[in-house]
Amino acid sequence: MSYKSDIQATRFTASTSTAVVAPPVRLRGIIIASNSSGVGIVKLTTTSQSGSNLFTADVPSGDVINLNFPEDGIPFPKGIYVSTLTNIKAVTLLTDKYSGPGLTA
Repeated sequence: MSYKSDIQATRFTASTSTAVVAPPVRLRGIIIASNSSGVGIVKLTTTSQSGSNLFTADVPSGDVINLNFPEDGIPFPKGIYVSTLTNIKAVTLLTDKYSGPGLTA
């Protein structure tokens, strides 16, 4: 059995104005945990927080969802930014491996 590429997990728990993943990358999967305050919403954009919306998820209150994207995933050509993070405990992005702090070639 062969594999396409290595993946990297990037976890965040708060919205930020900077890129969660800065280089161009493909989103292969995502794990989202909502809190019990209501329906959780996550919106991921490229270029900036107000850039093109490429992914939106609604998560039932107090639930965890795990999504794997088929084939080549969702390309984020200018990095991954978070435009909306409502009632969410944590998000883990599963992306192609990229060069970043703490990684070696």
